[in-house]
Amino acid sequence: MKKLNKKYIKWIIIFVLLIMIVTSYALNLGKIKDRTINGIAQMTIPFSLIVNPKNIDEDIAPKAISLNNGDMTKAKQQAINLVSTINDDYDNTKELSFLSNQQEKDLLKKVNKQSHRYIFKMTLLNFGKDLHGKYITVSCNRYDDTKTIVSYRYRLYHKGDSIISAKYLNSKSNKYPPQYVLDNIALGKSGTDQAQAFLQRLKTAIINSNLTATNANEPGNFNQISINLGLNPDKSNSGLFFLARNSNSRVSNSSIVGYQISDVPRYTRIYLKQLSKEDSFYYTLTFSRNSGRFINFQKGIISTDDQNK
Repeated sequence: MKKLNKKYIKWIIIFVLLIMIVTSYALNLGKIKDRTINGIAQMTIPFSLIVNPKNIDEDIAPKAISLNNGDMTKAKQQAINLVSTINDDYDNTKELSFLSNQQEKDLLKKVNKQSHRYIFKMTLLNFGKDLHGKYITVSCNRYDDTKTIVSYRYRLYHKGDSIISAKYLNSKSNKYPPQYVLDNIALGKSGTDQAQAFLQRLKTAIINSNLTATNANEPGNFNQISINLGLNPDKSNSGLFFLARNSNSRVSNSSIVGYQISDVPRYTRIYLKQLSKEDSFYYTLTFSRNSGRFINFQKGIISTDDQNK
């Protein structure tokens, strides 16, 4: 009888243990299920993967310049001083020491092709910055025995007061020597410190309008965006159209690659470069220092480098 009781007690203990194990497993299974559901709910899935897995943008954007440029009024005065020094050196030596030896040789060959020709003075067209550094643009003004003045234009890169390289741009002819940066005109607000924020507003407006890539059908679609941004629609619709047409869905494939400042007209021009898989595109955002606001967004590079009067 005692052996029988021990046998029952053994099976009872085993049964109780089984009940405890099953109960514990059931409770943990519920917790595992809850944790799994919560984990899935907390996962972030890119919207582009849900809509179209093939429509994932490559994050391409050109290298940008820094717009942390300090006091732009001082930058203007430095540009004026550089040209003044260039003219003083030329008056004393009759050498174009701001050019390389080969550049000077090539220019003088053009000047001396006929008699009575000479370089009289250098004038300042603009100053700015691009991916190569800070620069001034000067005109070497050729005179002769006619009323026509030929302007040979060079971009001079500098560090402080030292010219480090020169690049020939183009030549123009007119009755007057070009000079688009003037000593007696106050710089005012440069606009460079506002450019990034304005371009972010511009890109957001394009995204919210859904006028990106294939949805951008014609420049007229951007008329209201231009007006809302305070831009001249006649000059800006086409630029916005091409920016949107060549953009990715985030309009993130463009960067500021330069700026240029002049007094005639009293503009600061901000230059954008946009990359696609096959090509690159350029745009000019213009800030009027008279009105203190951005006025135009245009396709291409617009500059006093090519201006004539």
